[in-house]
Amino acid sequence: MSTDTIKINVPVLARVEGEGALELCIEKQQITDLKLRIFEPPRYFEKFLEGRNYYDVPDTVARICGICPVAYQMSAVHAMESIFDISITPWIRDMRRLMYCGEWLQSHSLHIHLLAAPDFLGFSSGIEMAETYGDEVRRGLKLQTLGNDLIAFFGARSVHPVGVRVGGFSKAPDKKQAADLLTRVVEAKQDAIDLIHWLDTLTLPEDNQDFISVALHHDHEYAFNEGRLISDHGLDIEISEFDQHFKEHHVDHSTALYCLLEGKPYLVGPLARINLNQNQLPDAVKTLMENLKTTFPSKNMFHSMIARAIEMYFAILEAEKLLSHYSVPKNAYIEFVPRAGTGFGCTEAPRGFLWHRYDMDDAGCVTKAVIVPPTSQNQSRIEEDLKNSLINFGLHQQKDALQLHAEKVIRNYDPCISCATHFLDLTLIRDGQIRDGMQDEHIQHNLPPADFSSVNLQQTAIIGIGSPHPGDDLGWLAIDSLKQNKHIQKRIKQGLSLHKLDRPGPSLINHLQHYKHVLIIDAIKPGTTDNEHLWLNANQLKSLNSTASSHLLGLAESLQLMHSLQLAHADIDVLGLSTHQPEQLCNLLASCFGY
Repeated sequence: MSTDTIKINVPVLARVEGEGALELCIEKQQITDLKLRIFEPPRYFEKFLEGRNYYDVPDTVARICGICPVAYQMSAVHAMESIFDISITPWIRDMRRLMYCGEWLQSHSLHIHLLAAPDFLGFSSGIEMAETYGDEVRRGLKLQTLGNDLIAFFGARSVHPVGVRVGGFSKAPDKKQAADLLTRVVEAKQDAIDLIHWLDTLTLPEDNQDFISVALHHDHEYAFNEGRLISDHGLDIEISEFDQHFKEHHVDHSTALYCLLEGKPYLVGPLARINLNQNQLPDAVKTLMENLKTTFPSKNMFHSMIARAIEMYFAILEAEKLLSHYSVPKNAYIEFVPRAGTGFGCTEAPRGFLWHRYDMDDAGCVTKAVIVPPTSQNQSRIEEDLKNSLINFGLHQQKDALQLHAEKVIRNYDPCISCATHFLDLTLIRDGQIRDGMQDEHIQHNLPPADFSSVNLQQTAIIGIGSPHPGDDLGWLAIDSLKQNKHIQKRIKQGLSLHKLDRPGPSLINHLQHYKHVLIIDAIKPGTTDNEHLWLNANQLKSLNSTASSHLLGLAESLQLMHSLQLAHADIDVLGLSTHQPEQLCNLLASCFGY
């Protein structure tokens, strides 16, 4: 008998990402036990919402997931609008679809280029792949940036956007912004076509399996945020009937909830959507699909990557249609009076449909909330797929081969849990011998401070990276403090630029390309060092990023990606902070600039 244990150790994002492990027991070339363990915290977000007023809900649920905040916002506002009997205007409906196009673009592109494609091209990461496939990765990042900008068009920012409200949007962007986006969307069509044809040339595993596909369906359009729930096994229900057919439950080996349809695993996400709704795609997409070697409907989960690319092309065509006739309405939202009731919302997040239920009181406050994300719905299907796929692959294979194949299967679902990363550690026990994974490094030394005393300030920037979360906002606080310092103020007048970026991920590349000298200030992971600040280079920074998110690249990966794509034209220094001490920081930076 032999036992394979795969351990995944990646930080927790409530209800979405988490720590997990795959326990695989093999006896006489048969799997006797397989458990995909996911270690997530309790579902606090639903409790957080209780007592909240309706206008707090969209911004609160957006923080459940940094990858697909639009899906959470749309499902929530649809549910509450059904309670308040709000009939939105055609303009609001169209613009919500436009915002959703952005989310699909950015999420699908990052998954394809930085998580999935490296598996099938023999690379350990998207960064390594970029050294050989630089043009393809650059194209992917261009499409991802367009997606982010479509989200920010209404949301003011792409991460946890704030422009969505019950009844519509907080404001309508002007026509100039829309025209600029439309130009980029039109230019992106060929990129999307080329991406599909490139992926269609890859050799993907032949691994057909029997599974149930479930998705929203709309008779007249490819469903984003409206429709009935259907399956390829006869399901056809209103979204309000979801909990009569789908049941979430706990299993002993995982704290993540599992969801079954009539007691059976099922698939949600792009492959399920294409399998069920390809007739609703635009003619241009259907014509392109007819000339691919990959055919749909498909029972091969490894075709999910191509399904994502097809949805990217659809999203671009849909965005072009919606932006071509953009107008600024008199009001970007509908006035209403809240009332008590129960409402349901269901929209298609990039990785599958997302279901919300809200009970509200007369004042428009939440009394109960239930949120069922795509990952819990796919959880049982992933376990089922792992068992079948590993058997087809061959249980006699060596540790590295088993590990890589298991990673391919898991990542193929693009789950918002930590097993979507490339950090899967496998401990293989055979004949009593154990191999352990790598441990995080501890930074014990500092580089000398950077010297900006003789640089051209008009080509120099200080960039603070952060987020609204306490402890992760040190880069932002540093920029705020520097703006108040008289020495730095003098440098600003001479051309020095200061910026605050909200978890930019690969989009950091776009900001760095404008300068020849850049200082990046960011928080460092607790426990990494005993110092209050660290001057770092890219190699040192790499050891700090064992907690990188599945989709939004960390700082180290972003800088490495720039190097792989030969975009690192700027001299880049990194200052990592463990605490916020304004006076010491300003004195330190003032000395770097020659004061």
